[in-house]
Amino acid sequence: MNLLRFGHDSYGNRIIDGASWDLLPVAFWAGIAVIVVHLVVRALRRGKGGG
Repeated sequence: MNLLRFGHDSYGNRIIDGASWDLLPVAFWAGIAVIVVHLVVRALRRGKGGG
């Protein structure tokens, strides 16, 4: 699995074309994890009266 796709510009230099679509589920679940952790920390602080 290649994480990045590479190509060549008009001068023959190697450039990054983009990220692999294989990373999409990783990014999705990482985002879900950040949201869940944020909600848990917020709930714990609210329970302590921290607002």
